[in-house]
Amino acid sequence: MRRVLPFHTIPSLAILLILAACGDRPGSSAEIPESEIEASVPELTEMHDLVYPLWHTAFPEKDYELIHELIHQFDEGMAALETIELPGILREKQAAWDEGWALMKESFTALVTAAHDGDEAGMLEHTEAFHMNYEKLVRVIRPLVAELDAFHQEMYKLYHYYMPAYDVEKIGETVTAMEEKLVALGEAELSSRLTDKQADFDAAVVELAAQVAALAEQLNDPSKRAVTAAIEMVHTAYANVEKIFD
Repeated sequence: MRRVLPFHTIPSLAILLILAACGDRPGSSAEIPESEIEASVPELTEMHDLVYPLWHTAFPEKDYELIHELIHQFDEGMAALETIELPGILREKQAAWDEGWALMKESFTALVTAAHDGDEAGMLEHTEAFHMNYEKLVRVIRPLVAELDAFHQEMYKLYHYYMPAYDVEKIGETVTAMEEKLVALGEAELSSRLTDKQADFDAAVVELAAQVAALAEQLNDPSKRAVTAAIEMVHTAYANVEKIFD
């Protein structure tokens, strides 16, 4: 009868091969570009230098000459936004961005047409619409809660890089960073227009902290399946915090 050796007598190389075959062997993840985790679109921010005088000077003073002068300076910025690619951390905002950009572009085209036709009433109407749509587009990418955005940066790295590669070392480092971010997140106070959501927000953050703690506990005796499942629970808890602002 063939003798089966106890697991602890199997050579270390064979153990590694077994772990690899089971898909449980820790891996390493790619370097994450800093630009990918920055929730910003510089081209949109830079456009504010033109939007401000258009809305705060030209519009209230009905300075049609200034409107003419300013709209031609938007060409470069509008062209840049036409081909913009959102950073990875904003990938879930793509649909809202596309919708907002379409409205902003439509109102700008109408403003240019009104200016070309000398339609002064139309210039004012479409300046107002363009400003409104610009602000809406800014809100698509602007974090409502800075502390939640800081946590999201860690969540993004964990979920899209370290979990797929099963980079246990990086997963552990990220969990530590998440625990630190949760301290500030747990103390965050929503803006006055969101005060009615504070209780739900606090409860969701408590649940998020519980799931991060469960993931940290799982890393004491990691298996790929269990760690992955725990990360999925953290991701779901984070998504539930975000849903409060939908």
